[in-house]
Amino acid sequence: MKLEVVVPLVITVLVATAGYVVTYLTSLRLARRKDCLDRVNRQLGELYGPLYAQAEAVDRSWNKFCDRYWPLWIASEPVTAEQAAIWRLWMSTVFMPLNRRMAELVVSHADLLREETIPEPLKELCAHVACYEPVLARWQEDGFDSVQFDDHVSIAGDFPRGELDLYVRTSFESLKLEQARLLAQTQRRR
Repeated sequence: MKLEVVVPLVITVLVATAGYVVTYLTSLRLARRKDCLDRVNRQLGELYGPLYAQAEAVDRSWNKFCDRYWPLWIASEPVTAEQAAIWRLWMSTVFMPLNRRMAELVVSHADLLREETIPEPLKELCAHVACYEPVLARWQEDGFDSVQFDDHVSIAGDFPRGELDLYVRTSFESLKLEQARLLAQTQRRR
């Protein structure tokens, strides 16, 4: 074969192969970016967004409750039957429904967690909710009229408010930044 035939043929094959490789690698990179963006969108839409909204609702409700009714069960001072009833009402109708929804989000969407294991604030949230269930069940028993502190609180201790708020807020904000970065990269590539 003549060199003037072979060289253009080899160059054509090399250019076509290089074009294919570049196209393949670009498509692969875009697919990976899209997969990353899809996961971040799911994390925000199905776990961290709803969790953040619920945590904010708990926080704001708690502050409103405290503004009006706190303090309850201070030191050795007993509460009145009315104060205990107010606590039970708020726990049953406001705080526990919100807390249950947060715990359910964690359990049903654990695959969307940013970490490889469940973070401590989320474990504490789930434990708090689980340990309050018997307390609420006891309140439903006929004749329950206790005003004792121990009959109105969970054995798990206080709600992990500070740690949970910090974790949820920083996770949400970090994911929003990641989402914005991925969207900006996607927009630049078009």
